[in-house]
Amino acid sequence: MTTDIAARAILAGAILLSASAGVGRSQPPTPRVILVTAERFTFTPSRIIVEPGEAIELRLSSDDTAHGFRVEGTDINVVIPKRGAKAATVTFTAPAPGRYTFECTRMCGAGHNFMRGELVVRERVGKP
Repeated sequence: MTTDIAARAILAGAILLSASAGVGRSQPPTPRVILVTAERFTFTPSRIIVEPGEAIELRLSSDDTAHGFRVEGTDINVVIPKRGAKAATVTFTAPAPGRYTFECTRMCGAGHNFMRGELVVRERVGKP
């Protein structure tokens, strides 16, 4: 009988220990999802405002042909598949405060050179 009680106590302790193993660990932040659509020489939205260090997930889709998407000053450079295909997803941590131009990197027609937008990383206000 004593062995049975000891075994149950050990089992209960192991269950409690495994359940509390994750307590106190910091989880990676859930990224803010921003939908971006490319179509006929524009990105919508063409201006994206974030804070430095913020976790961001861009979901990039096209309403026409395939496009490129590059953010100058970062390592973001992906292809946005043509309409009807699955969206391209880019997850990143917002860089230092500043303005970063994003642009189409695939020739998509006569207005291709005008297909640009801006990632604005603004200073944190009221936060240490």
